[in-house]
Amino acid sequence: MFLDVLYGVLPLFFVMLIGYAASHAPKFPASVEPALNVFVFYVALPALLYKVVARADISDGVPFAFLWISIVSALVFALISWLAFRYLLRADRARALAGMLATSFGNVSYLGIPILLGVMGTEAGFAAGMGQLVHNIIFMVGFPILAQIVMPHAVGGEHKASAARIARTVRNALVCSPVTWAMLVGGAVAIFAVPVPQPVDDTIDLVAAAAAPGALFVIGMSLKRTIDRARSRRRAPAAADGTAPAARWAKISIATMVVGKLVAFPVLVVAMLLAFAPELDRIWFNSAVLMAAMPVSATAYIMAQNDTGDGEPTAVAIVITCVLSVIALPALAQLALK
Repeated sequence: MFLDVLYGVLPLFFVMLIGYAASHAPKFPASVEPALNVFVFYVALPALLYKVVARADISDGVPFAFLWISIVSALVFALISWLAFRYLLRADRARALAGMLATSFGNVSYLGIPILLGVMGTEAGFAAGMGQLVHNIIFMVGFPILAQIVMPHAVGGEHKASAARIARTVRNALVCSPVTWAMLVGGAVAIFAVPVPQPVDDTIDLVAAAAAPGALFVIGMSLKRTIDRARSRRRAPAAADGTAPAARWAKISIATMVVGKLVAFPVLVVAMLLAFAPELDRIWFNSAVLMAAMPVSATAYIMAQNDTGDGEPTAVAIVITCVLSVIALPALAQLALK
């Protein structure tokens, strides 16, 4: 199993390395990454999710055990992470929330879906789509709302809670998300056996084929930006207000994020699956575990920077978890996957 998953994962990370290398070339200026990201998120990824859902056998629906274990494990681990950062590492509320997000929220869309499809085949497409949807709803909707409640006077005063802001958060994350609509349309096509003209199907296939390499290429390009940000922070003049303790805290925080994201969270999911749903179909079992084991999401850096003004620990954790997951994912597969 270790070698099977390693061989399935390595090509995906090679594409990330190509993206990282390309980000240093003059032909790929910084403006290329946002443009590619828009194409992947609004065009290619929705096409891929529509394709795998529309052509999947969804007659049995989504196993309830997969849903409740994925949801409860994410919420429980987020709470544990918050408590660890807030009371063990003695972080303030903003940094505790940022640490909680980095430790709990993985790159389930751009990396999780390609890895699941690459390792388990197209038959895992529906499970991959549902897995990323669960994680994205919890963290893309739940975290901003929690930030508004816990930190009403955060950096820039951007988190003051109101019914309008909460409604806007839900609308942007769900109603306005092309990923959500792609899965809904794909599900309708599968359930009602809607005939799709062959030229339309072929066009979707062409666009969907760009989703995995495009997403991985974008991740690779974003790593350069993440590394550059961390380096620039280290080159900044030292402050006179306790730089050494701050640096030590950052190292401990990064280690907590890395170990929590790549080890503790997937172990919790495996334990819950074995305790409450040992007979769950292997595709759904493995999807739940692998989604929990994805490296830290780039979105966690954006939120950490907005909330605390200091996203460097999260940025470093993103790079480290991406690199270590090349070995961590095959090792997890060998130890825990069906």
